[in-house]
Amino acid sequence: MSGGARPLAYRAEIRAEGLVAGTGRSASWLLGRYQTLSPVLALRWLQDEAVRLASRLDPDPARSPWAPPTTLREAVPAPDAPAELRVWATYPEERHTAWVLVRSGEPLSLVVPDLDCVYCLSVWPLWHSAELEPPPPPRHIPPRRRSLADH
Repeated sequence: MSGGARPLAYRAEIRAEGLVAGTGRSASWLLGRYQTLSPVLALRWLQDEAVRLASRLDPDPARSPWAPPTTLREAVPAPDAPAELRVWATYPEERHTAWVLVRSGEPLSLVVPDLDCVYCLSVWPLWHSAELEPPPPPRHIPPRRRSLADH
C-alpha cells in the first residue's frame, strides 16, 4: 500500500478458463464473485469457495453413498486441481501467506490447472470508486391489495 492509503473495497472471484468443446476457441466463465470492505472477508470467501469447488469436482469417496469402496481404483497421475484447491484453502502456511499479501493491499492470484481447463482464483483491492460494483437494486415489493380502512 502506498502512503497509508487504504483500498475502498476488495473483490474476489473464481473463474474457469478453457477450450469450448468442438470450437477450438477458449472461453472464461465466472464461477463466483464477492465484494467486501474487508480483505479478511474477501480472502475467507475465496478460500471457502475453493473448498466448495474442490468438493464438486472431486467429492470425498468416503462420504459419497454412490461410490462404494469396491469401485475405487488408483488414479492415473494427472493434474489434481481439487487437491491443490484444498491445500491452498486449508493449510495454515498457505492461508497465512495469502493473508499477508492481501492485507498489504497487493492483489492475489492463484492459477490451478486441471485436465481440460484452469481455475483462476483472485482477490484484489479496489482503489477508485469507479471500480466498485453498484449495490443490487432494491427488491420490488408489490403494492398492498387492501387498505387499512378495509380491516
